[in-house]
Amino acid sequence: MRTPFHGKFEPFTLRSNVIFFHDWRYVHNGDTRWETPEGHYPGLWSRDPLPPLRWAGRDIPWGIRLRAQPAQKSEPFIHCGRPWEGVLFGSTVLHEGGKYRLWYEVVPPDDIAAGTAGERNLLCYAESEDGFHWDKPALGLCAYRGDTATNIVFGGPLTPDSGYHGGNVFHDPHAPAEERYEAFHLGFMSRETAEEFLRKYPGENDPHNERMRRPCGLFGATSPDGFHWRPLPEPLMLQVSDTQNIAYYDEFLGRYVAYLRTWVMGRRAIGRSESEDFRHFPLPETILWPDASVGPSDLWYCNGKTVYPGANDYHLLFPKRWHVAQDRFYMHIATSPDGILWGFPPESQILAPGERDAWDAGGVSIACGMVELPGDRVGVVYTGDKVPHKYTRHPPLGALAWAWWPKGRLVALEAPERGEFRTAQVIFKGDTLRLNVRTKQVGEVRVEVLGPDGQVLPGRSFEDCDPLNGDYLDQVVTWRGEASLGHAPGTPLAFRVRLAAAELFSMAFG
Repeated sequence: MRTPFHGKFEPFTLRSNVIFFHDWRYVHNGDTRWETPEGHYPGLWSRDPLPPLRWAGRDIPWGIRLRAQPAQKSEPFIHCGRPWEGVLFGSTVLHEGGKYRLWYEVVPPDDIAAGTAGERNLLCYAESEDGFHWDKPALGLCAYRGDTATNIVFGGPLTPDSGYHGGNVFHDPHAPAEERYEAFHLGFMSRETAEEFLRKYPGENDPHNERMRRPCGLFGATSPDGFHWRPLPEPLMLQVSDTQNIAYYDEFLGRYVAYLRTWVMGRRAIGRSESEDFRHFPLPETILWPDASVGPSDLWYCNGKTVYPGANDYHLLFPKRWHVAQDRFYMHIATSPDGILWGFPPESQILAPGERDAWDAGGVSIACGMVELPGDRVGVVYTGDKVPHKYTRHPPLGALAWAWWPKGRLVALEAPERGEFRTAQVIFKGDTLRLNVRTKQVGEVRVEVLGPDGQVLPGRSFEDCDPLNGDYLDQVVTWRGEASLGHAPGTPLAFRVRLAAAELFSMAFG
């Protein structure tokens, strides 16, 4: 799909009222100009004799760079502890109504014994008040070995036709109340079901399906509460994606969007598809593949799609890189303004396996969903395994922990020594500017405010700005003690930022 920003120029409206420096989207590239010693621009074309010209670029960003920030790890908070929890991995975490809600996936020991592991996985539920102390409630919705006091909500015997593998759960504000939650997962089908699908959607079959013993596809389910699920009667897509599959409703695009596995010349890659109704998705288009920026034995195994909490215009992928040479997983970060255009910030690896004999020494994998955590943090759930990916899997295996960052600090715009840039013109709500910033003892940050005509607003220059020095998650910028930006509401403004030995993570308005 074409990006909705195609052909768009400043000013830009900040939908979430914040600028995160995940990429260069709001950093102006600067203007170039050649002029005479007197400051005259003779134009781009001329037949007259030219005097010596000097370059007079304006607002060229200099001395700055972007750098992804490594995540911190918590201790594991969920382990295999119930009879049905053989191999465990994360699926989705949401923060709703003051409660953390976690859906996680397990391979039951009975399936491992029967040789059907991975085909009829169980989707389980846990909840927490603080994100660190979890309860696995006895819901009574699905029995295991005759025991009905389980936290199983879907998969296994609740999906007898398709099975369940590699799914996510999402809250859909666009859907009717009885379908407020939706699930998206891999399943299997008969040849007859696949042929019926292809009669309805000719040609929409992943060629990789020809290599499969049974056709694979993506399936959906709906629920009023995240507990009681109703499988949709038909597959949504014929695609081999035996991995993490993530779908959600994009309120900006007004469409359902799915991220899943594609295959490019035999290599695992990440694809994207859109749907109007969560009843059928066309085959995905590949958005990330193992190009020359990674090693020859590296593959993109999972996608980890989410958005920053409270800012759904800041799209994030946490692609899982399978380094086949070590048979271990490493996590990276990719960013996007729309979920369509993607790029990796420098030093994009943000999570690595633990040291030998650690609980996560074999590999790490980020689940779906980023949430705010206590202590001014944001985090994603990750699965850690003791053994490498293709090592024989013997239960119990797998535990869940948080990968977390200080609030807003996923990627830094940094000036190791000195630097300066101008933002694009932006429209926002509010009359104050707050920075998430960290400086060295010798460092500082100053900001000046530019009106729609590009001129500095009176009293809002670098010279007027009270310099910021220190470590602040949310510090108001002032000019000679005044915090007001001094502009009419709705007026587009730009900002020049001057940094010395500093890291800038965001500019928020209020």
